[in-house]
Parts: sequence; C-alpha cells; structure tokens
Amino acid sequence: MRMAGKVAIVSGGGGAGIGRAIAELFAREGAMVAVGDVEEAGAQHVAASIEEGGGRAIAVRADAASAADVERLVRAAVEANGRLATVVNVASWAAVKPLHEITEEEWDRTIDVGLKSCFLTAKYALPELMRAGRQAGPSIVSISSANGVVTNPNFGAYSSAKAGILGLTRNLALDYGPYGIRANAICPGLVLNDRTRPRVQADPAEWQGNLDCYPLGTIGTPEDVAHAALYLASDEARWVTGVTLMVDGGLTIQSVEALVRPSFRRRWKQSTVANNEE
Repeated sequence: MRMAGKVAIVSGGGGAGIGRAIAELFAREGAMVAVGDVEEAGAQHVAASIEEGGGRAIAVRADAASAADVERLVRAAVEANGRLATVVNVASWAAVKPLHEITEEEWDRTIDVGLKSCFLTAKYALPELMRAGRQAGPSIVSISSANGVVTNPNFGAYSSAKAGILGLTRNLALDYGPYGIRANAICPGLVLNDRTRPRVQADPAEWQGNLDCYPLGTIGTPEDVAHAALYLASDEARWVTGVTLMVDGGLTIQSVEALVRPSFRRRWKQSTVANNEE
C-alpha cells in the first residue's frame, strides 16, 4: 500500500490507456483518486471501476487545458479528502502533420492539452501541496514521451509540447524543492492501448517493424508506465526529483544508424539468436 492515505489527481485519467492504468494502480495501492477527463463518461467509468474493486475515487469532468476546469478538479480532490499529495499529468492531444499544414488552432490545442495543462495543474495544485507539507510526500508526475527527447516526421507540435514538459518539470523541482515537493517526468515509448493496438497489430510488417525498434523486443503496456509513476509518486522516491525517466524498452539509447543499417541489425539479431540458443 505505497499510496496509503494519499489523495491523487490523475488528469486525463478517463481513457483506456496510461491514465486509467495509473488511476487504478494508485487506488489499489491505497490512494483516493480524483479522475479528471474531458470525457465525463470515461472519468465516471474509471472511478466506478475503482469503487467496484474496493478503492476510493471520484470523477470530475475537466478539460486539462481549461484553467476553470483544472481549478475545479483540484478543489474537488481536496474537498473529497482534505489533503492533496500527488498530481499526475497524462492528458495529451496531437496534430500530426507537416508544420506548414498545421492550423494555428491545431497547434494551440496540441500545446494547450499537452503542455499548458501541466502548468495549470501545477498552478492550482501547488498551494495545496505546500499546505499538505513534507509529511504528505507531495509530488507531481508528468507523462511526456520519447518524442520529447527524439522525434518522428510530422511530430513538430507534439514533440514541442512533450519537450516542454521536461523543462517545466526541472523548474518545478528546483523552485518547489524547498517545500519538499518533488517533480518528475516519464517518457514512454510506444504503448499498446485501445487506440494504438489495432494499428500496429493489423499489419504483420508494421508489428515486426515496431518490435525491431526496441532492444527488449517488446512493446510497452499502460501498466509499465503506471508502475513507473507509482514509484515516482511514492515515498520510495523521496530523494528523486527533476528526473526524466525513460520507460521505452531501450528505444532512445540507440543511434539512428543502429536502427536502420542492415549490417548493424543483422549483427544484433544474430547475436541475440545465438545467446537464446545457448
């Protein structure tokens, strides 16, 4: 019960992927979870699932890019249990297209949901985290992406938002460390969820191509990211702040050359096969 007695907000927790996995894991570990999501039905579904499993949760309809909604989410979490300990930023949105084709509205929405949302949750949660004090183990965990460190074609807006999270996280850690507040970021690689699974599993070549990108030879799950978030939010990480934790199966440790040169890939695959045969 690593989150026993803690109140946690999961912004963007109403989907079927990382947000839900974090909300459910935190609840199993003893937290009271405030599930915020722009899709109210999704937030209610996750909260109900947690309650049915014996946990404690509330659902709040909240657009992560809206100051009024985020303020209401924080207020609801505090009113439900009196003391806020953890905020997890999961909400994301992306326009994936060449920059000269992205509309101003698409750019703004990508940045607002992906980056501004982290500022807003910090703005309204920080006074509560400071009020809770060091004994509450206050922390902020933000879900960035491997695309915040490297990038893909046509990911200019998304990568800008995700890279911005890393800079914001470092400043939060520096500015609010004296209050005992920790801030950390997680950069997942490809994670299978209801949105990505049909696309990558429908085409065997696409599936194999994805596997070939990861030294561990597997694609991530929402639970992989949730367990990393649990560690960073728990007292086990009491001396960890300002870090960017790559949860990406080794994707970003490679050079581009290692990924695309046939001779490198053959050498890698041959040595892997030989080791497995041993």
